[in-house]
Formats: sequence, C-alpha cells, structure tokens
Amino acid sequence: MGDLQQAFSVLMPDDLTVVHEESVVGGCISDARQVVTTDREGRRVQWFAKCNAPSFLGNFEAEGDGLTRLAATGAIASPKPEAIGVAADRSWLITRWIAQATPGPDYFEQFGCALAELHRCTCGASIGLDRDNYLGAARQINQTRDRWVDFVAEHRIGFQLRWGMDQRLVDRPLRQACEQIIANLDQLLEGRREETSLLHGDLWSGNYLCNYRGRPVILDPAVYYGCREAEFGMLKLFGSCPPSFYQGYQQVFPLAAGWQRRVNVYVLYHLLNHLNLFGSGYHDQCRAMAVRILRQ
Repeated sequence: MGDLQQAFSVLMPDDLTVVHEESVVGGCISDARQVVTTDREGRRVQWFAKCNAPSFLGNFEAEGDGLTRLAATGAIASPKPEAIGVAADRSWLITRWIAQATPGPDYFEQFGCALAELHRCTCGASIGLDRDNYLGAARQINQTRDRWVDFVAEHRIGFQLRWGMDQRLVDRPLRQACEQIIANLDQLLEGRREETSLLHGDLWSGNYLCNYRGRPVILDPAVYYGCREAEFGMLKLFGSCPPSFYQGYQQVFPLAAGWQRRVNVYVLYHLLNHLNLFGSGYHDQCRAMAVRILRQ
C-alpha cells in the first residue's frame, strides 16, 4: 500500500491514511483499485483510484475534464475527480467509490431518459471540443469543423483509416470502402437533426453502472460536441441496452427517422478504433460494416 499512501498524501488535501485496498477488475488500460482511508477522527471513506505510467497523466487529465463537463450539466450522474496528478512514480486519477446495486425493472428506461436529457440540455451548434482526448488508449482528435460531415470525415473515419493504413491493418478492399463512405457522407448522414450535443463519446456496458439508489452513473468519457446519433455507435456495438432504454430516450428527446441506419457510420468508427488498438481480429467486422453502410 506504499504507493497508494504516497499518492493520497501528495495529491489529496486531507490527512488520510490508507487502511485497505483491493484490485478492481474490468479495465484493460490502467491499474484500478478500491481504496479505504481514515482521517484524523477515524472516519472511513471509500475511493476509486486508477494509476498508470507518468506519461499517462494527459489521459487522466482528459478523463477528468470530461467527467467535470458531464457533471456540470446535472442531467446524469458521473463521479467527480477528486485528484489527478503524479506521485510514487505513477500518474493517478482518484474519485469517490460508487456503491453499486442490481438494476431494477425501470433502470434502463431511466438511463435512456437521463441520456436524452444530457443531449437535450446541451443542445446547440458546437462541433468538437477545445481539446483532444482519448478513446480508450487512442488519441481522439476534436478540432472543430464548420460541418458535422467534415468533422466525421476528417477526425473520425478518416483519422482511423489513416492510422490503420500506417499500421498495415487495413487491406485494399477495406480502404476503398472507407474512402467511398467518406466521399458520400453527406448522403449517408442525410436526415439527421443539425443540432449537436455534449456526448459521452465512449458509452458501452463497461462505462455505465447502477448506483445504490438504482440510478444510472456514467464513467470513463471521451467527450465532445457532435450529432447525438454518434452516441449510439458504441451502445449498438457493446452497449447491451434493452428496448426500454431506447424507449425512454425517445420519450424525452426523439431522434430523427432513419437514425438506426445512420448510426452504422459511428459503429464503423468504433470498430476501426478497435482494429487499431487490438489488431486484425476486428478487420472482418470493419469490412462487413463498411459494406453494409454502402449497401443501405
């Protein structure tokens, strides 16, 4: 517990003593731990602490920024970053521990409503963000563009395609299909609502949970402002959300007709990111999705 104690002593404002820790499974990038501390009066508090190499500090700073932006909306719960910094030759992100419960029968409907409210209350015209961040371990470029289709072409599909080609993970048919998608994005994304919203950006089943009050909490964001249909790319791929989730969302902030077709462009973005991060095992899925988009 020496590294944890040093981290809490250096990064936290209070005089806290680490009395217990245990590893938390589920993350594949950073070392995660549940931590219990006591203060001078003997009061116990539970924390969640992630650590990585010192060079990973920028990733944690970007994550903390995303959590802060999401919390500021008041639409859906997210953990507050309590400390971000370097100590004990590691970079750290520390938040309060979130006690979990089994989702009740109306949990996913509430989740859908809360996500819709996040998108509704941040609705505007902004595209991108004033900083880049990370989608998993991958850099996510958020430099603004005047048009959403140009943003997707350059910083989403185009960025992943160029990266995959540099790594020699993209064969000629996949390259040609992605280039055709980029060339036809105006048509492929036609029918969406023009307004944009603050997006979580990496919303899959590992990045949301049910707290002890039965309410949804979202974690590990890769935020930016964009078409809210893009939020459903990871949810469709790895979200495990039942129909009640989508019904709740549509009750609060309905999506334009045809969104189920358009969302495949954003599924492709996440599949390409997985190809680049985890290797050729995702190549066939990328190609199948690209072909599906072009045949729609």
